Amino acid sequence: AGPAVGAGAASGSGGPSPAAAFRPRRSSPDRPAGSLHHLRRRHRSEARTPGFAVRMGLRYVKGLSESRDWARIEAARGRAPFDLVADFVARTGLDERMSGRLAEAGALAGLERRRRDALWQVRGLVRAHAPVLPAEAARDETPGFDDLDLDETIAWDYRTSTHSPRGHPLAALRAQLGARGLPDARTVSAMRDGRKTRYAGLVICRQRPGTAGGVVFMTLEDETGFVNLVVWDRVFEAHALIARTASFLGVTGTIQRAGGVVHLVADTLWRPELDTGPNAVGSRDFH
Repeated sequence: AGPAVGAGAASGSGGPSPAAAFRPRRSSPDRPAGSLHHLRRRHRSEARTPGFAVRMGLRYVKGLSESRDWARIEAARGRAPFDLVADFVARTGLDERMSGRLAEAGALAGLERRRRDALWQVRGLVRAHAPVLPAEAARDETPGFDDLDLDETIAWDYRTSTHSPRGHPLAALRAQLGARGLPDARTVSAMRDGRKTRYAGLVICRQRPGTAGGVVFMTLEDETGFVNLVVWDRVFEAHALIARTASFLGVTGTIQRAGGVVHLVADTLWRPELDTGPNAVGSRDFH
């Protein structure tokens, strides 16, 4: 099953399959049922109370161009809803990179439930410039790939859209992290002022304001929340390479609590050593 935002839609637990972005349209009293109908206008997210699902806009898919790719998708879908992956590929004319990205993100789940199968079809069709095939032929030519498991689904989401409504990459590694004495963000946020601790999380933001005297502020996250780091200039420069480039970062430092705000003031930065690590994720850097 395709997660979510990565594709065009994302759903929370118990919600509809998110990546039904190109599901064939069904009529309903109040609106057509194709996902792109919801996703386009200003790419706004749409919260659905039943099942607590959240539908995410396709703008979260890496590399999707509004002027180039969206125009093609909307023009094709405006003529008729998509009914097969081959139909989508033939009528949108998207290149292999973008069509493949949408398949990986789960956006084609309404046309092909399994992401690996959708990716296989997309790559073969784009490379062959194949015409629209009957449903039977399209299915017969696709090998029977295994479904993605939950960890793989989350990894594919992050690779294509930098987040996932299915879970967090570090959730599957929590046992390894705990065995190494590394707490989660929720635990760090409850620690007393002045306590020494170690922590490891995904870097989602680096900021170096011009008025901060060289101090770098970093935000790390895991499946339970965020940890805000204060990295003094000397510490940043002493660990410059990993401080600038690591997507999964370890830090040893001291808890600072002031006015209800908790920071971890870094003494050292390091690369966590796990049996298996999370896939690299992008961060928003402003320094």
